Amino acid sequence: METLLDARRSDLHRRTREVLADLRDVLVEAGATEEDRTVLTASIRQLDDLFLLVVAGEFNSGKSAFINALLGHDALEEGVTPTTSQIYLLRYGEEETRRQLEPGVWEHAFRAPLLREIVIVDTPGTNAIQREHEALTTRFVPRSDLVLFVTSADRPFTESERRFLAEIRDWGKKIVLVVNKIDILPADGDRREVLEFVERSAGSLLGGVQALFGVSARLAREAKAGRTEVWQASGFGPLEDYVRQALDDEGRFRLKLQSPLGVAQRLLRGQMELADADLASLAADRSRLADIES
Repeated sequence: METLLDARRSDLHRRTREVLADLRDVLVEAGATEEDRTVLTASIRQLDDLFLLVVAGEFNSGKSAFINALLGHDALEEGVTPTTSQIYLLRYGEEETRRQLEPGVWEHAFRAPLLREIVIVDTPGTNAIQREHEALTTRFVPRSDLVLFVTSADRPFTESERRFLAEIRDWGKKIVLVVNKIDILPADGDRREVLEFVERSAGSLLGGVQALFGVSARLAREAKAGRTEVWQASGFGPLEDYVRQALDDEGRFRLKLQSPLGVAQRLLRGQMELADADLASLAADRSRLADIES
């Protein structure tokens, strides 16, 4: 069975690469922009990379604290002001190292079991004060295989978050929503109300999400540091169970193929819109010529 499964995956991987390569040739012939061709080339190359799990959200939503809790390791700086002005790729490494891969993108390697199979990407806030920081995040979205979007329980689903999620939707990305700081809401009814609001808002904007979780990264980090009595209150258990199940071998492979195909669909839609505009212009010209000849 494992041999058959590997053969099936290998065939799907090959066919996906061939389809994307054909599309790249079509885009060149159609005069697509260099930016579009670069995005597609990166997506093809990404098929051979480790799974990319991108964590995004506004600054002060607790993204860095969330990643630290997920890894059980203080890998990222935390604070009430924007602490992430670059993109950080968190990879597995026997020794902790940090190096710059390209302008605005750094690799941070350290020992964490979760990173053996995936790369976690920490991005600048979607409402970053410096616009180039937000541009870094937006530019990195096409490379992601799955997006964990972190919003805060005290101001969930803000306007900048809506705009950014719409951008992710247009790239065909799978999105898991995380409402962080759920522990600041003392009553169960308040927590349910916030989660229901986020679910409704996401449903109307995105047509649904992969999953939605209410968590406290602070409590989860404390629980992993020894205060086990607060683990259940952190809400991290169901989230980690979901991540393990969704990102098993088959789940990672499926999302890995879906990601570049989603990019391809967006680029094709853009080219079709340009072609339709050209056809409409030609039709108008033919009509004017017919009038002149008449």
